[in-house]
Amino acid sequence: MNRFMTFVNGSNLFTNFKHLDVFVDDYEALYRYIFTKTVERWRTTISPVNHPTPAINVRVYWHVVDVMEEWDLRNSRTRLHLQERFMDDRELRAQWAAEATRHATPENIDQAAFTTWYDDLQRWYEKKLSILGGMSRFYHAVESSSDFIEVCRCGRWKVDLLRRSVVEKGLDVCFAVDLVGMQDNYDTAIIVAGDSEGVPSMEYIKSRGKQVAVIEILKGAPPAEGRPRGYANNLKLGADFVVPVYESELIRLGIADKGDDNSFDMGDNG
Repeated sequence: MNRFMTFVNGSNLFTNFKHLDVFVDDYEALYRYIFTKTVERWRTTISPVNHPTPAINVRVYWHVVDVMEEWDLRNSRTRLHLQERFMDDRELRAQWAAEATRHATPENIDQAAFTTWYDDLQRWYEKKLSILGGMSRFYHAVESSSDFIEVCRCGRWKVDLLRRSVVEKGLDVCFAVDLVGMQDNYDTAIIVAGDSEGVPSMEYIKSRGKQVAVIEILKGAPPAEGRPRGYANNLKLGADFVVPVYESELIRLGIADKGDDNSFDMGDNG
C-alpha cells in the first residue's frame, strides 16, 4: 500500500487560479482529482508495472492565513502615531495633498491630507478584515463537509498601514514543518506550492526514503503529444515526478468555472 498525503499552500493555490481567471466550485473534488492524476503519473513513473501497488489518499493538509495583525484605528494614540509617520513621508504626504486641495485651504493642507488618507485607510483595513472573515467561514465550511481535508490555520497577514499593504508570514514555515513532521504517515507527498516553499524540507524527506510529486496547474488543455507545457523551477527539478493539472480539464469535469471569483483578494496590496 502506498500512502499519499497532500500539502497545499493555500495562498499559492488561490494565486494560480486567479492568474488563470478560474475559480473552483468544489475543493473536495479538486483534491480528489489531484490525487487521481498523481496516482496515474506515479504508476507510469515509479510504481512497478508488473506488480501495481494499491494507493490510498490519506489526507490533505491545506495551509492558510488565519489572522491579520491587529490595529485599533479608532484609538487616538494609533492615530497620532500614524500621523507622525505620515507627515515624515514626503512622497505619501504630497500624493494625498493633491487629493485634499479640493477641500482645504493652503494653511491646513497637510492636516486635510492626513485626514483624507486616514479615512481611506480605515475603509481599506475594514475591507481586509471582512475578506479574512469570509475566508475563515469558507474554510470552515469546506473542512466540515469533507472527511479528508484538514485546514491548517497557521499564516498571518502583517500589515504596513502606511503603504496599505499586507505581507504573508508564517505559512511557509508551517508548511515545511508539517511536511517533515508527518513523514511517518505517508510514502509519497503531493505538494501544491510555489517555488520558494518546501525545497529544503522536500530534500530532507527524500533523504528519508519518501517520494515527492509536485502539482503544476497550467493554462489551456493537455497537449496532443509531447511533454506538458510549463517552466522549470527548483521545486519541480527536485521532485520525483511532476503532475500537470490543466484548467480546461477542471472546467470540463465541473470542478471549476472560468471567471474570476472576487470573494477573496489574496493580493499583497489594494
